[in-house]
Amino acid sequence: MKSAVRRGFTLPEMLTTVALIGILLAIAVPTYQDYIRRAHRVDAQKSLVELAQYLERYHTSHGSYVGAALPYQHSPRNGPARYRLGFADEPESASFTLMAEPQGSMAGDDCGTLTLASSGLRGAASERCW
Repeated sequence: MKSAVRRGFTLPEMLTTVALIGILLAIAVPTYQDYIRRAHRVDAQKSLVELAQYLERYHTSHGSYVGAALPYQHSPRNGPARYRLGFADEPESASFTLMAEPQGSMAGDDCGTLTLASSGLRGAASERCW
């Protein structure tokens, strides 16, 4: 008599596999999304620092920040805007405050609007954001 050859998976094996994949996805997806949010936030911080350096060069040439215009208004420069960049208040002759306001997929970010002042003071909804 021939022995039966077993091929494929049983239902309990398949259900166990599907449950394990579900658990792994429940852990991995939020972690990945948090990583992406942090990467966009770091790009906005980098843009604020670059714009502050640009404004310092402007101040060196013109003796004041008044009349300065930013060379770009969103972060990242290419692709969909995640942060809108601009002045929190109109620049004064001796100071400025830049801001990065979250937009699009970053609109619900816990850190809120990031700021950088000419004095070097950084602001956000939480200290961990800078």
